[in-house]
Amino acid sequence: MKKVTSAVLGFLAVIGMMFSLAASASAEIKIGILPRLSKDEMISMFHPLAKHLERATGQKVVLVIPRDFEEFKKIVRAGEVDMAFSNPLIYVQLRKDVTISPLALAVEPKGGAKFRGIIIANKASGIEQLADLKGKRIAFVDKDSAAGYIFQVMLLNKAGFDVKNDFVTIFAKKHDNVVMSVFNKTADAGGLREDDLAKMKDKVDLEQVKIIAHTDYFPNWPIYSTPKLGKDVASKVKAALLKLKPGSAEGGEVLNKANLTGFVDVSDKEYEQLRQAAKLAGAL
Repeated sequence: MKKVTSAVLGFLAVIGMMFSLAASASAEIKIGILPRLSKDEMISMFHPLAKHLERATGQKVVLVIPRDFEEFKKIVRAGEVDMAFSNPLIYVQLRKDVTISPLALAVEPKGGAKFRGIIIANKASGIEQLADLKGKRIAFVDKDSAAGYIFQVMLLNKAGFDVKNDFVTIFAKKHDNVVMSVFNKTADAGGLREDDLAKMKDKVDLEQVKIIAHTDYFPNWPIYSTPKLGKDVASKVKAALLKLKPGSAEGGEVLNKANLTGFVDVSDKEYEQLRQAAKLAGAL
């Protein structure tokens, strides 16, 4: 009986090990990326980062690019991704009802760990300053776009505009669509993220577009974990992100493709000022 029992236990141990190895082999980490640009552009930007995290965690990393901002929030709330990377406004919105934890803060060539928005106009429009926007058609990215709507709303509020009545709001869904709208004169002006204007140099003649205003700076995009990501894996991801440095073996293609210069540590309290601003803009 003892021999039979030992054999059964040994068999079960082998089966358990096989299932464990199979689960490990099939394990994957899904990262939701907010689609501020087209799906192809976002995949091109962040595919090297996914590969870097695969090497750091030993698990397959899959990029999930939703159709729009609303779908992004939906998949995070539904627990369909393990991690997410979004503008800070959506982060603070999700944090209200989802247990998410910031892992690292993106650092960019111009603004560093902070970023801002701009308002642009076609040079032929006659718009020279914010006061000229009254009664005009202004294209923004999305109502949940930090640097493509919320930052500009705050700026216009400070300038004395009634943002519900003083101009016509158009949501173009993508930053590049905002530039196209201004260039093609389907909108008189547009609000978008500062760094995304230069990315349109091969699509439109940027000599025909001018910047008429800049918003304040706010903390940059955070990468954050959802309840699906285990603490051990989250620690590995965070360490891998903070390890990325310009010119390093790990950082080269990863950072260049994503138009970043690295990641820094971050805590939730750094977004308190943005929370207050979002409340003033009716976004939180």
